[in-house]
Amino acid sequence: MTVAFKTFGCRLNRAETAQFEAAFVAAGFTRVPFGAPARVLVVHSCAVTQRAEDEGLKLLRGLRRRWPDACLVAVGCAVEAAGEGRLLPLGLDLIIPRAQKDRLAETVLQHLGLPLPSPRHPPVRTTQRALLKVQDGCAFPCSYCIVPQTRGAPHSRPLASCLAEARALLAAGYRELVVTGCNTACYADGPHRLPDLLTALLGLPELGRLRLGSIEPGTVENEVFALMAEQPKLCRFLHLPIQSGDDAVLRDMRRRYTVAEVRRTLDAAYARLPDLALGADFICGFPGETPEAFARTVALAQAFPFSLLHVFPYSERPGTPAATLPGALPQAQRAERAQALIAVGKASRAAYAQRFVGRPVTLLVEHFDPEGRARGWSGERLGCAVADVPRTCRGTLCAFTPESAHDGTLFGRLT
Repeated sequence: MTVAFKTFGCRLNRAETAQFEAAFVAAGFTRVPFGAPARVLVVHSCAVTQRAEDEGLKLLRGLRRRWPDACLVAVGCAVEAAGEGRLLPLGLDLIIPRAQKDRLAETVLQHLGLPLPSPRHPPVRTTQRALLKVQDGCAFPCSYCIVPQTRGAPHSRPLASCLAEARALLAAGYRELVVTGCNTACYADGPHRLPDLLTALLGLPELGRLRLGSIEPGTVENEVFALMAEQPKLCRFLHLPIQSGDDAVLRDMRRRYTVAEVRRTLDAAYARLPDLALGADFICGFPGETPEAFARTVALAQAFPFSLLHVFPYSERPGTPAATLPGALPQAQRAERAQALIAVGKASRAAYAQRFVGRPVTLLVEHFDPEGRARGWSGERLGCAVADVPRTCRGTLCAFTPESAHDGTLFGRLT
């Protein structure tokens, strides 16, 4: 029995897909690449933009035509956003709502009349790093975002459960764990908050390194920066969805901080961690964004040595307050501003990567490219291409000294 997955959207979706896969494998399924014939086809959808939702539904429609006898399953945020009116005509075998997502494999097995697996199943190792989901849901009322509707109210896994899964992942051979959630900064298990969870994970002896992805500004980032300064196994990388460098736009977005607060946080972080790899999200062309407001966003992006910028032209998401705001900008203007900020981000990333040339860097060896170079990410989330690394080093942490940097990738050889 075979199963294939197609995952749209965020890192949290990918973490959940890994959990789905483990449950199917425990039930005796074999995962096959998406596009190959499979008895079960699972589309893990996204609805952060209308385009993402539409792409998922279009794929489902095409899969039904191509594989009429497969068990076709839809799960994810588009299930909540699209509703039965758009999903039922697609001819799906199963539509898995948010409340049943943790029992996806069980539901599919029951539909197919197959026996249920043991409730305990080992993690499935498909990469060299593992995503550790610790939290889901969000209650922040950002005006452009539908995630609180599709993911529901915030809820966290017990700390003991997170540690148990982390131990199992490390025992399966993973060297890097990536802590993820819908709004990870809101992790809370009784008195334990995100910094407490990170501290507990860092105490696991088998851990190679721990990475935290994105957390909301104005939450626990200062505590995280302090922990980074003390704990060498915690990657000095963090992503902040700042979204704009203009206070009026931030107010219309219903964000929870001012530009001055962001600047103070970043100044303090770089003072403590001069080589901090800091990524940021920015939305360009939000309704009412004036040329002056966009110039302030550019100024903020240029004021700090960001290692990575994710830049998006604003896209109306039906069902959100921002979709009805006055002052909508033409699509061409949104795209033009986004391209200008992307150029700023590329220059900033190149300059950030250049500072590591001639300095020791550690990568997690994930695969080997056609030239035989080891490929992977450094702790600072810079791509690495390293010659003369033995194939037996795949899945290990490997130190090298970069000889050059190009397009945010460090190049060198093992010495």
